[in-house]
Amino acid sequence: MHSSTDVPLDRPFQPTASASEALVQDRPTLGTMQMTRRGPGLWLLPLVDFFSSSVVLAVVAALAGVAFLPAFPVASLILVVVYAFLGVYGSSSPRAEEGARGWPIIRFLVAALFAWSASLLTSLGEIEQLGLWLGFIVLDSALRTIVGPYMERFTPHERWVLVGDEDTADRLRAYAPLSKYASVVGTVPPAEKDPGTAGRVAALEVVERYHADRVVISSSHADDEGLLELVRAFKSIGVPVSLLPRPLDLLEAQSVTTSRVGGVPLIGVEALGRDSKPYKGPDRRRTRSTRISVVVPAMNEEKNIGQVLSELPNGLHEVILVDGNSKDNTIEAARQAYPEIRVTSQSGRGKGDAFRTGFAAVTGNLIVMLDADGSADPAEIIRFVEALEAGADFAKGSRYMDGGGSADITRLRSLGNSVLSGTANMLHATDFTDLCYGYNAFWARCLPFISLDAPGFEVETLINLRMAAAGMKIVEVPSYEKERVHGESNLKTFRDGSRVLGTIFREARRRRSLRPEHPPVVSPELAEQRRAGVAA
Repeated sequence: MHSSTDVPLDRPFQPTASASEALVQDRPTLGTMQMTRRGPGLWLLPLVDFFSSSVVLAVVAALAGVAFLPAFPVASLILVVVYAFLGVYGSSSPRAEEGARGWPIIRFLVAALFAWSASLLTSLGEIEQLGLWLGFIVLDSALRTIVGPYMERFTPHERWVLVGDEDTADRLRAYAPLSKYASVVGTVPPAEKDPGTAGRVAALEVVERYHADRVVISSSHADDEGLLELVRAFKSIGVPVSLLPRPLDLLEAQSVTTSRVGGVPLIGVEALGRDSKPYKGPDRRRTRSTRISVVVPAMNEEKNIGQVLSELPNGLHEVILVDGNSKDNTIEAARQAYPEIRVTSQSGRGKGDAFRTGFAAVTGNLIVMLDADGSADPAEIIRFVEALEAGADFAKGSRYMDGGGSADITRLRSLGNSVLSGTANMLHATDFTDLCYGYNAFWARCLPFISLDAPGFEVETLINLRMAAAGMKIVEVPSYEKERVHGESNLKTFRDGSRVLGTIFREARRRRSLRPEHPPVVSPELAEQRRAGVAA
């Protein structure tokens, strides 16, 4: 991929003023991108379903002469929760849900579950249950039809960057049905060779220049491996990537979804799959050059950052401070404690947005996530590096292993962490002992598989679950959490706990949708017969 100086712009780009110490400025934040803008579907559709089910339940209960409580609100809440678990709510494009082939079947089944759960809570006969089932479907369908135009009006308009030629971009711009939903704001030529680490930085610069919501790849000039490098670069920074259909054997695509936006067919690359072939070459782990990049997000940590940086071990490749628009002298304190530090400025908000900025700037091949409040011991970085150099893809810190512990966690937070860890392990077939702990390390080559798109404190959970879903080798490392040096944490127990729980459920749905289709096993005898037939 070309660097920012080689990217052709459709219109003159007016650079914004940036601080002299910043590496990256004014990029679109995760909170403003399509995948995090839920729209009215986040609250309006659940309200419609709850209202419809409650009204029909009240009418049927009155006609049958049975008690309205406790079927209301329990049965209605069960219906809404099941819909939420199935992923009906919160879609950035409600058209996708309504247009799916399986949608009528899902609606009928969930309505039947609603009627059955209501019958368990109050005395409803078979006729009343049938009326409740049919009445909900009719009323709910009518109300969804009424609110549909309102939801369409507030559906965010996507900004596309096209990787391809100008002719394709002009055709998309001239296609009238697409203009209602998306617009092509810029074009970028594909790379002629593997861009390596610089590709991730260039990808972020492209997204920054155009404030893009989606990258659409349409190139007939690059081979499959070249397109895969493009996909890896943009997925590394959490940007949605779609392909305009063309003959392409995307071998590393673990799952793709075909959809239409304004009549334009797109193949969405949901996740990348690992190469499952085991390495059989010599063991080069002891001679491999490990370049450690430590990423430290910080906001108003002037009193803490100096102590954290002064305790870092020697031999690091780089330390990157991601400043979250601090109002104090965090940057100055960091430079005084660690003069070689690289500073990036976060234009958005949230820990996930900060890590996304920092991950894009790393030039090393091993990334360590380190908090700036002094709770994580920098001396433990050696443990994480040793685990990775021993063969792990992802080293996960745990306060609940032998040798670990915490001087900061409260009983309430510990209980919540246990519940969240247990839920994640049950839904994702994992064995995490400390899901929410943020002291982790991994190889930089894992970034495309993470595709970081969570803006808040749930970022650690997202990374953990996507590492597991990609089949990475995960090793837990004992870690001791110290008390915060100064100030109070920005973490809110119930608010951020609910976001973590939502992430667990969303990733469970995503994991089910990404299950690859395994080809049928062919016996050696049958394979030999087929080869003989072809030769004949």
